[in-house]
Amino acid sequence: MKKHVLPIIVILALGLSGVGCNKSGKLNTTSKFTAPASAMELKLKWPVGERIVQSLDFKVTSEMTVPNQPGPIKQDITMGQEYGLTVLKENPDGGHEVELEFLSVRMKMDQAGRTMIDYDSAKKSPGDKANPVAAMFQKIIGAKIQYFMNASNQVERIEGVDALVGRSTTGGAADMTAGFKTMFNEGYLKQIMDGSRYLPSKPVQPGDTWPIQAEIVMGPLGTMSIDNTVTFQSWEQRGKRNCARLEFQGSFKSNPDSNAKMAGMSMSISDGDTSGVAWFDPELGMVIDTTVNQDMKMNMTMPVNPRGNAAGKTQTITSLMKQEINTKLESVK
Repeated sequence: MKKHVLPIIVILALGLSGVGCNKSGKLNTTSKFTAPASAMELKLKWPVGERIVQSLDFKVTSEMTVPNQPGPIKQDITMGQEYGLTVLKENPDGGHEVELEFLSVRMKMDQAGRTMIDYDSAKKSPGDKANPVAAMFQKIIGAKIQYFMNASNQVERIEGVDALVGRSTTGGAADMTAGFKTMFNEGYLKQIMDGSRYLPSKPVQPGDTWPIQAEIVMGPLGTMSIDNTVTFQSWEQRGKRNCARLEFQGSFKSNPDSNAKMAGMSMSISDGDTSGVAWFDPELGMVIDTTVNQDMKMNMTMPVNPRGNAAGKTQTITSLMKQEINTKLESVK
């Protein structure tokens, strides 16, 4: 079972590129913003002292074709995270320092009709001590990452990654530790704060479109190439907030790092299609709600028996995957 857990955990990192609205704090107040008749700038805002709580939910379905198996292995996985963002400081150059704190995490995986993993940090059970996933995720809660952003809202550097990885993987099984390090690498963590990448570089109005090309470093996975087109569809009420409805679609693929060695494994992603919609609140300066749908094919080549004597022999596991990602602001205070 364990050898199939890694690729799913890894792929969850692909969708973390937006900032996600519910009804708490500023979100529960009616917008005073009135949509202009002309183009306007859509830009993230970071008021000093502001505290944001955001939730992130994944649903992934896949069919894995494994050599010497009679048929595809069906797998369903759901995963949720909640974290807080606190704006610590505004620098003289217009940049900001923001601290992220992990608040909760949950994960459930069903494979071939059986529940293989079921963990929720908010519902601790006596069996968690013997659960390698629980042991790993429990250590995430309360961990903090600090971001240093420039005036264009781009992440210039990040602190706390090594501490997070060390805190969470100490004493863990080798395969689960490798999966955690692959997912919670610096490239992945930067994506949480890099929502400005998908906003236009100039003022826009309904009907405008703009291209988004990005290269995201994914640690041992190499680089993810993203090619999207965003359309400002309309002004739309989202809850009590007046938002710009941004629809996007495009493709993505991975470009493996030939120098990376991941326990004898190599991984590639192809045929990646993505579509979705995001609601940007210009008054709060945030994308308050996002839904993303992705389809992809992943090939993972790995040793047939990494602990045995079959040196040089490998097998390739192919997964056809569908992924739905939802991000939502729970509170802004």
